[in-house]
Amino acid sequence: MNVRVSGRPNAEPVSEMEFLKARKGEARRYTPGETWFAVKAAPGAQRCPSMREGQDRKGESIIERNLRNEGFEAFMPSYRIEVRHHRQGHWIERRFPTFVGYVFVNIGPDDFRKVEEVNGVSKILRFTKAFEQQAMPFAFPQATIDRLRYIEWEQQQSFLLGRARRQREEELDRQQPGRRGKSSTRRIRRAEFTELGGALSSSLQTPSSRVFITETMKTLGNLAGGIE
Repeated sequence: MNVRVSGRPNAEPVSEMEFLKARKGEARRYTPGETWFAVKAAPGAQRCPSMREGQDRKGESIIERNLRNEGFEAFMPSYRIEVRHHRQGHWIERRFPTFVGYVFVNIGPDDFRKVEEVNGVSKILRFTKAFEQQAMPFAFPQATIDRLRYIEWEQQQSFLLGRARRQREEELDRQQPGRRGKSSTRRIRRAEFTELGGALSSSLQTPSSRVFITETMKTLGNLAGGIE
């Protein structure tokens, strides 16, 4: 079976450098004064609509939609899984945030208050420098956002390939009644040796990606711990 993912046959891996090169120029629409900050999402604001197989919807979360409507660019790293409807039997695609409770927002120097007024945003994450009393918003380097975008893209390719394999298996089952496929416990084993949740860990393709997500998660948690 030839499955084309990312324009390559059989899901041939694409390096991070190739990915960034393909995206070159996308950031030119941002002004030099804009920087990425993390915000604490209100409970339920990261909920995304489920999508039945065959539907063509983005699956945007509540907080992403609200920020977009107010003119702000939001980036909520996420991953997707498929679940089968327990009664009707059809497949449903679900999108989950990689960092539960956090969303990155591209914010200009004069827009912090406006962002915090958006429905679904609790606080902008801040930190206090040595010898300073006032906590300041913490800016994430562009390199961090680029790496998170690459990891999310990598997860999406894995999801698409897994769905294509599942669809092919179902097609073979219809053509060959009684055929028994081989089950795999790889995802379960991988989840046993990581701090990340099972579905999230299984969606990450490399150890370096899992380490990067874990470290970013710790940074967000440390910053959130300082929110008053």
